[in-house]
Amino acid sequence: MHVIVVGGGPAGMMAALRSAECGARVTLLEKNAALGEKLRISGGGRCNFTNAEADVRTLASLYGEAFRALLSPFTKFDSQHCLQWFASRGMPYHIEDNQRAFPADNRAESVLRVLVDELKRQKVTVQLSAQVTGLQASEGRIAGVLVGGRLLKGDRIVLATGGTSHPETGSTGDGFGWLSELGHRVRFPEPSLVPVAVKERWIGELQGLSFAQGRLEAWVAGEKHLARNGKFLITHFGLSGPLVLNMASELSSLRQKTSRQGELELRLNFRPELTAEELDRDLQERIASAPGKKLKNGLAGMAPPRLMAKVIEASKADPEKPLNQLTREERQAVRKNLQEFPLTFKSLMDESRAVVSSGGLHLDEVDFRTMESKRLKNLFVTGDLLDINRPSGGFSLQLCWSTGWVAGTIAKPTDFRLV
Repeated sequence: MHVIVVGGGPAGMMAALRSAECGARVTLLEKNAALGEKLRISGGGRCNFTNAEADVRTLASLYGEAFRALLSPFTKFDSQHCLQWFASRGMPYHIEDNQRAFPADNRAESVLRVLVDELKRQKVTVQLSAQVTGLQASEGRIAGVLVGGRLLKGDRIVLATGGTSHPETGSTGDGFGWLSELGHRVRFPEPSLVPVAVKERWIGELQGLSFAQGRLEAWVAGEKHLARNGKFLITHFGLSGPLVLNMASELSSLRQKTSRQGELELRLNFRPELTAEELDRDLQERIASAPGKKLKNGLAGMAPPRLMAKVIEASKADPEKPLNQLTREERQAVRKNLQEFPLTFKSLMDESRAVVSSGGLHLDEVDFRTMESKRLKNLFVTGDLLDINRPSGGFSLQLCWSTGWVAGTIAKPTDFRLV
């Protein structure tokens, strides 16, 4: 049996490896000059390669509406299988907060090296700089893949071309067009896990500040619509980090729904572990313990220095004023800006900064026991081509590993086993 895999990213490499393990002759087509270009930059080059949640049902539930669909592929290859698979091939790992798993050396290249070495060991034929222009269907099947003007025939075709995030890595959404042309229902993608730009230009002064635990609230016309806690960071254009990425789609939707009511205000709480009363009491104790200190020095430690300077400025207080001359109104303004720091939503950043894109092939079009198309019996679809929303934290790559492994398995749906 000849299996053709289109796309040399995580899902494609896993599908190719699994098919080769099952005894197939495998050709992996990649349009870039190297495999795994997006994998190299994932997690800022550290590669959060899975989420180590051990319970399959809990893991699947974190993918929202795709819960039931993903139970089958996750039962066959879940995060524990993934950890075992990489560890058994010489890649140790460690697990950080929120079950995020990283290679022990924090290098995405380590993940990619395991995959590339395994492709060589399994004797997968890899064709780089292979520009696929489409799929040719005949009598309810895919006859082959069009590559450079010629038809490459295969018995099974695995589509793993990815979404549209980071198009500079080759993720340009080609597969969505091919699937649509073949009669599948496709929701064309838009940025999903993506940083947020704000209107305040001075935000660049705080670039690089990160917060392990903060709170982000979204307000319109004095009404709170969204509120979440988590890790975030400030960039030169606005906000990023897991908390912001996971709220991005909701913020964009809220902006569209409420555009006529006024600006979408983002309020940052840098001290969510304290109530307003507790933080105000902390401020009063600091003032009492060092009444002669200047405001700019007397509150050191309540927030990073650059942020504290901006909080004082936003509170309209004189940074040179001694603490014991701070008025009640000024003190309360400082408290408020530490817990309700205002920014104005501008937009989501574009695909070049998105971690993943939303949209893709409708889930009803796929048999998730095998990842085979219900319309074309030898076409298999994986990873970011599926219309599945997922949070940040290793969930996107786990989706690729699981669906790639299942799509690459040459067996009956009831005959899967981990190799």
